[in-house]
Amino acid sequence: MDADKINSLHEPQVKCYTKGKEHKKYGFGSKVSIAIDQRSGIIVGAINFTQSQHDSKTIPEVLEQIVRRTGEQPDEAYVDRGYRGISQYEETKIRVPKPIKNITRSRKKKHRRRSAIEPVIGHIKSNYRLGRNFLRGIIGDQTNLILAACGMNFKRVINLWRTEANNCWSIFLKIILEVYTKFFAQKLNWGF
Repeated sequence: MDADKINSLHEPQVKCYTKGKEHKKYGFGSKVSIAIDQRSGIIVGAINFTQSQHDSKTIPEVLEQIVRRTGEQPDEAYVDRGYRGISQYEETKIRVPKPIKNITRSRKKKHRRRSAIEPVIGHIKSNYRLGRNFLRGIIGDQTNLILAACGMNFKRVINLWRTEANNCWSIFLKIILEVYTKFFAQKLNWGF
């Protein structure tokens, strides 16, 4: 077995993962699981796994972290086909897309929304430095993941605040303009 094989002398916890891609067949590092809220796109769960395990075995830890962070148990979790093997954990139904011909429109839409995690992973890797970790050890891996997830959430919240502030300013300016025009309309009627 290659489970106890050392891939790096200075980072012995690094594992080798098969990626299944033609241009890059293997990757070295640790497994990360990221969960986002489908409505807001905010990252609600991010866990670094040090042992090499199947994706379906990571679901309980991720859902427990989501409950700790949000205080709510999700009703449904939409995952990709790598998570086959588990259909429900506690009250959460795990939805894995299957090639079904008679699928409802709402279920199809939710399964398409599941693919929204791929751009999030890409942005975290490229823009928030999760692609390469310069921190040492398992704690460094976990710290890098948490900082990257927090950075992306802060950016998303700032963008939401910016749009809300722009909406508030436009409403405020409309009210000022309305009051201004009413005031001058009254002034013109008074004969000043």
